[in-house]
Amino acid sequence: MSSDTSSRELTVIVGSRDATSTLRECVSALVASCAGIDAEILVVEATDPDAAKRSADGNPSVRVIAMPAGSLVPALWGRGLREARGRVVAFTIGQCVVSDGWAGALLSGIRAGAAGVGGPLELRRGSSATARATFYLRYAAWLDMPAGPAREIAGDNAAYDHAALRDARTDAGESFWEVEAHARFRRLGRTLEVRPEAVAWFTDATGLPEMAARRFAHGRHSGAFRVRSGVRPRWQVVLGAPLVPFVLLLRVGRRVAQAPGHSLGFLTSLGAFLVLASAWAAGEAVGGITSGASARGALRAA
Repeated sequence: MSSDTSSRELTVIVGSRDATSTLRECVSALVASCAGIDAEILVVEATDPDAAKRSADGNPSVRVIAMPAGSLVPALWGRGLREARGRVVAFTIGQCVVSDGWAGALLSGIRAGAAGVGGPLELRRGSSATARATFYLRYAAWLDMPAGPAREIAGDNAAYDHAALRDARTDAGESFWEVEAHARFRRLGRTLEVRPEAVAWFTDATGLPEMAARRFAHGRHSGAFRVRSGVRPRWQVVLGAPLVPFVLLLRVGRRVAQAPGHSLGFLTSLGAFLVLASAWAAGEAVGGITSGASARGALRAA
């Protein structure tokens, strides 16, 4: 998006990839949460534009943007960000269903001065083993999130001051990667905050092979970013990759043990968890080796 003055209070960008079974409920919950707010909802769809249009159900605040099949969520978010007209820009995915107070809680945090505001993610009851493994691998750090300042927030349930995104130059690329945005905010002295009322519930019907391919692609970007940004030297990223699945297992296991009601769901998804963690580790190693390639090239290779 250009630097023109934003014309809406809030833009919600929904990255929708293989979310046909949950997208209608996702959009319906967002519409309800945004009631009374000058908001627009952009559903950026990479699999089934017709299903996305049906989820909009004729609501004038919902717009569907089609992207090539196979586009990763950061590319979908980046496309939506270039279209966003909101003073505040929120991000989620088609597999998340938000609470009624979600939009208001995120806006309240931005008004209080935070550059970014996140909320907790919870696991939907009845989710498959792959969905549970995906949830714990990606979101264990945000179980039982305390309110207040935070170093990181979950990009799948977050909102940002649009002007802060422009200042950090995170709205100019083809993809939006929240970890990169957060690193730039820290360098600029901007803060992130958690609002526990901004809850989103996660579920996913994606099969294990496809989810492993996604984890590999995201891991590849992470490995390349770590090397390019100087967070880790190349040799550490590459040689440390075989240990990553076990480190993740221990780290996530400790967090789950401290979160009431999650232990059984985690234990019964361990097989899928290790497959996804291994795919991430392999991606990081490849990303570290090929870190001279652009993020665009990494996305194409995925």
